[in-house]
Amino acid sequence: MTKSSEQKVKIQQLGKRTILYDAALIEHPDEALFQPYENPAVTITTAPGRGEAVFYQHGDLKLVLRHYQRGGMIAAIMGDRYLGYVAEKTRSFREWCLLKTLQTLGLPAPIPVAASFTKAGLFCYRADLVTVAIPGTETLADYLFENRLDAARWQQLGKTLRAFHDKNIYHADLNARNILLDDDTFYLIDFDKGMVRYIGNAWKASNLARLQRSLLKFKNANTEMHFTPDNWKQLIAGYMEEIKD
Repeated sequence: MTKSSEQKVKIQQLGKRTILYDAALIEHPDEALFQPYENPAVTITTAPGRGEAVFYQHGDLKLVLRHYQRGGMIAAIMGDRYLGYVAEKTRSFREWCLLKTLQTLGLPAPIPVAASFTKAGLFCYRADLVTVAIPGTETLADYLFENRLDAARWQQLGKTLRAFHDKNIYHADLNARNILLDDDTFYLIDFDKGMVRYIGNAWKASNLARLQRSLLKFKNANTEMHFTPDNWKQLIAGYMEEIKD
């Protein structure tokens, strides 16, 4: 992150909520930024397969709000709370900072606007993340249910994944719902628990295997999905292609 961009990163306290934000995108974050559904004048939309993602207009910006939710058995005990109280170690702050890094590296991912954590007890917090919506996109899974990608676009996807890996960017949940596409570009989204990994390369193959399992799972659930073994070979061909500066 450059010195000028660092100067735009600010932290604000708002009651029990602590907000990390980009002052170049939003000057005065408030509760409305994280609770758009409480304003009847704001139109709220959701996207298929995007879980807790809420889309809304805030000033001049089209934004996406994601409230961090637990899954599995622990959700019955903790609900939407997480353990911890150090700001820079919260899920939302870590993801916001990683997204900032991705922007610096020029990788196709959401632009972070604001992250917050709210104290919920002595050692617990709740978290939210706001990013700029990427217009005109849909998830890879949804696209493949209705359309085919030609060999060139599968190779393009492989090259995109390689670009992230070459910068040592690890996506903890690389699946067909966490890839968006439009007519020109593939984007990776939802970097919760993602990180920069400098040690070893085995995780890169595991990352790709996770995506392949995801595509096969969707294919098994709906045989009409446009995904074949040849498509995966095309993706890998793009991934393995030498990337020139």
